[in-house]
Amino acid sequence: MRTLISTLVAGILMGPMAWAQQTSAGGDHSPIFKVTVVQRALQAVNFRRHAGPTDIDVRGTVLMPKAEGMATVEVMSGYTKIDLNLKKLDPPTIFGTEFLTYVLWAITPDGKAVNLAEVIPNGSSKAALHVTSPYSTFGLLVTAEPYFSVPYPSDVIAMESAVRPDTVGRIEEVEAKTELLPRGQYTMNIRSSQLASASMKNQPTVSMEQYEATTALYEARNAVQIAKADGAEQAAAGTLAKASGYLDRAEAAYARKRYQEMIDSARQAVEAASDARTIAMRQKKTAGTQQN
Repeated sequence: MRTLISTLVAGILMGPMAWAQQTSAGGDHSPIFKVTVVQRALQAVNFRRHAGPTDIDVRGTVLMPKAEGMATVEVMSGYTKIDLNLKKLDPPTIFGTEFLTYVLWAITPDGKAVNLAEVIPNGSSKAALHVTSPYSTFGLLVTAEPYFSVPYPSDVIAMESAVRPDTVGRIEEVEAKTELLPRGQYTMNIRSSQLASASMKNQPTVSMEQYEATTALYEARNAVQIAKADGAEQAAAGTLAKASGYLDRAEAAYARKRYQEMIDSARQAVEAASDARTIAMRQKKTAGTQQN
């Protein structure tokens, strides 16, 4: 059994501590990025093909220091296979009500970030992933996010990779060019207290199955709400309408307790809403460039 109430309570209790860790690094507005990547440079590894599988550690940052894990990496023909095991993961909501999930990223030496997969802890605060990367040289980050299909990592970095003494490969320092979205980016046009996920604190204790379904539904609600707040209704009306349609299907399936059907529709809603938001943000950027 898992309680949504306890998750939000943990977020309320831990939030100030996480913020204190952020600001203590040098100024009231010092981004978490400086603590976890710039001041202790993320190491990318050029994993060698034909060298066979090799291991790297994945450690918690100052935001989630107890978290730990390991990844086994092997370069195949045209892709790199990553088997990841993590444990002692705190609920992402400790960083704010807008954060409902974790995402695993591959960060290349030039700062390119690739969304590899959503990280979903089980009831024992563990997660196992089997994913692939299009690159063979990268470091790994795990960030807290409002939904799984975000195109850029937030600066709420919970875990990062670390080279082991027995890691096989050439080590390269990652340049601090990764475009991390600062805390509050997803709530610039809407208060975090107004996001759908803020109401999760009113949910009763539920089964693990229903908890996972509920989280997926709130991710979809967040994604649609954030896209609207960023102007997707005007910039990408058709794509946003598609997202809203998928969300309606998810809501209906949830009401009938058809959880797998609901999760499928919710994920489609997130992807469509993310696309709509990306279109809106690009239009804003283009308009700003033309004005300048």
